[in-house]
Amino acid sequence: MRHRSDIGLACLVWVLVCGCVWDWPTIPVRAQGIPLPTTAPAGEPTAATRRFADPEAGFELELLPGWRSEHTVENDGRRVLEIIYRDRSQSLLRVRREAVPPDCADEPHRCLAEREATDSLQFRPDFQLKKRERFSTAIARGTLLTFTFRRVGKPMTGRYYYLQTDDQTVWVLRFEGETRFHDTLRYQTDRLAYSFRPLP
Repeated sequence: MRHRSDIGLACLVWVLVCGCVWDWPTIPVRAQGIPLPTTAPAGEPTAATRRFADPEAGFELELLPGWRSEHTVENDGRRVLEIIYRDRSQSLLRVRREAVPPDCADEPHRCLAEREATDSLQFRPDFQLKKRERFSTAIARGTLLTFTFRRVGKPMTGRYYYLQTDDQTVWVLRFEGETRFHDTLRYQTDRLAYSFRPLP
C-alpha cells in the first residue's frame, strides 16, 4: 500500500509541476530590457538621420539625432559653419578645406595631420597625442588624430579627421568636446566622417 501511495504522490507532484511550466506567462523581450533590433536597408540613411548640405561651405553629410548646424561670425567678420551635438561642450565640429602643400606629396593627409600636431596642437595646455590611425571612407583616404588637452581647466578631447578627396585637396573635420562627453561619441563622429561628401 505504501508503495502505491508513493507512486500516486509522485504522479500528483509531476502533474502540478508540468502545469505550472505550461502556464508560465511569456515575458516580452522588451520587458527584460533587451532592445529589439531595428535595421535599415543597406546604403540608405535611417529615418533618424537627415542629409545636410551647405553650398557655401562646399560639403554635405548626414546629421545624426542630436546634431544641428549653426553659423557663427568670427572677429574678422567671417561666417563659420559649426555642427554641434546637443550643446557646444559635448561636441563641436568645424570643417575646413586645405590645399595640399608642395612638400606633402607623399600621403598628404598624413603629412597635414603630423604638421598640425607639431606646429599647433602641441602648444595647447596639457596636450597629449593619444592615437594616430588610418581612416578611409568610400571617397577618401585619410588619417585620424585623437588627442587630449585642457581648455579653461576642463579636460577636452579632440578628434580630427583628415580626408583626402583628390590629389589637391584634404578636408579636415575637427571635432572637439569635453572628455566626459566626447569619449562616448566615437561611433557618431565616425559616422559623420564616413558620410562626408564634397559638393561638386
